[in-house]
Amino acid sequence: MSIVKASWSSFDDNIAKIYLNGWGHPSERSKHLMASVLLELYGDRPFHLADFGCGNGHLYGFFRERGLNLRYTGFDFSPILLQAGRERFSGDDAAQFRECDIQEPDENLGVADIVLYSHVLEMLESPGASLALARKMAPRIMIRFFEPPAERHDLVQIRMLDVGRGEATMPYLRRSMSMDFYQLMLSKLGGSSVDIHRVGDDKDEVHVIGFSTSEED
Repeated sequence: MSIVKASWSSFDDNIAKIYLNGWGHPSERSKHLMASVLLELYGDRPFHLADFGCGNGHLYGFFRERGLNLRYTGFDFSPILLQAGRERFSGDDAAQFRECDIQEPDENLGVADIVLYSHVLEMLESPGASLALARKMAPRIMIRFFEPPAERHDLVQIRMLDVGRGEATMPYLRRSMSMDFYQLMLSKLGGSSVDIHRVGDDKDEVHVIGFSTSEED
């Protein structure tokens, strides 16, 4: 098992239910920014959002509270986080959770209107392969992260994650992505547009990559 899969599959059951709801969660400003971008794109029209690296589905609940008319499919390779999401939204037919490797470009995940990465892309071992999978799945990709400074070198670090098992921690991967590396990945996707959204001087940004409907997959 890879370091990424091992880390995100090691949570204590109770921690899996509160992870990204209490500690480690996106800021309120960041969540509102993502919801505002989706509202701008779709208004009150129904759409299908695929959340890559969904964890326990924390964002689905927030988007519903904001009035988004979405069908949601969360994808992750952590069975314990996915189970926490299924339990939280049991009985909600608009929410589904699927275990898979979002870094495997040969996966058949169906189709969606937009694929979301919420501070997930920089934690993957193969972000380029994952973006290729998202490109096959949807005409739009939305990425929430800190835009890399132009002078930053690409750096992959190993950090430790509290998984709620006493003193136990698990190593996880975190990429300090360079602008060159990010732009190279986007160029390989062949997108027709990149729209950048941010609030004030907040470091968080939301990038929406669009693909022309006339392009052949």
